[in-house]
Amino acid sequence: MKAWENFNKLAETVTNEIIEGIQNENLTWEKVWNPRNAPKNYASDRPYLGFNALWLAWVTTSKKFSSPYFLTFKQAKQLGGNVKKNEKGTKVVFWKISKFVKGKTTNKEGEDEDVFGRKFTPFIWTVFNIDQIEGIDFSIKETEERVFSPIETCESIISGYIDCPNIVYEGDEAYYSPVNDFINMPEKETFKGDEQFYSVLFHEMIHSTGNTSRLGRFSERPASVGFGSAEYSKEELVAEMGASYLNAFAGIKDANFKNSLAYMKGWLKPLQDDPKMLIYAAQKAHQAANYILGIEQEGEE
Repeated sequence: MKAWENFNKLAETVTNEIIEGIQNENLTWEKVWNPRNAPKNYASDRPYLGFNALWLAWVTTSKKFSSPYFLTFKQAKQLGGNVKKNEKGTKVVFWKISKFVKGKTTNKEGEDEDVFGRKFTPFIWTVFNIDQIEGIDFSIKETEERVFSPIETCESIISGYIDCPNIVYEGDEAYYSPVNDFINMPEKETFKGDEQFYSVLFHEMIHSTGNTSRLGRFSERPASVGFGSAEYSKEELVAEMGASYLNAFAGIKDANFKNSLAYMKGWLKPLQDDPKMLIYAAQKAHQAANYILGIEQEGEE
């Protein structure tokens, strides 16, 4: 059996498993890497999220703080310390979510029911890095760094991608930059497992095939599409389905499959009125995976 026939059969099997899994599974996506210097509240040991995480990470770096731990003025006092003289804190925002009745509706039994809305109220707090606090003997747990072990089949896929864009390791985000044609990845050791690292990298590699210098997939959509739009969702489906094909080819599908299903299910929401979208994504993903693997499909349409 020819290489393209083998891969066709594999891709068809994975596609069928994806469709069945998305329909039947109750899925929750999990981020598979942990930022090396994620800002945390020292008192609660909870990481800051969203805007606060990005903002405090930048503050930690720009002010050259020795660690990304923060406390409020009150928390520092409760722990027996105080903010050093003339130190300025950093503003962060916390959202209080409250429910309110915004209307009435009638249920299937003909009974009146309240329709609830959600109100978001922002509260601004000031936090201080522990370098700005005195009087506390801070004990920072040193997390043991995971040792990364290359997987031969995965490495062969990467090296076989003839015009693969440059892969750089800067910061804590994974993405492909179409403008500058490079892939950015978090450091390998920050991933929960080696298989998870390769799966995320394969996702970004599939994205990179959309560049006009390769398969030109990006030229098929509007020049500017917003996050969460139908066009954006299509490309995310293509990238994750393509990554699933490469995972299967490399023998690491089992370690990543449920999380891939959860990711794809999330991006299907804007496309729920178009049942053909999974088939579209599968075709484009198959084409992209073939391109990376250097498999020429005979009679491909």
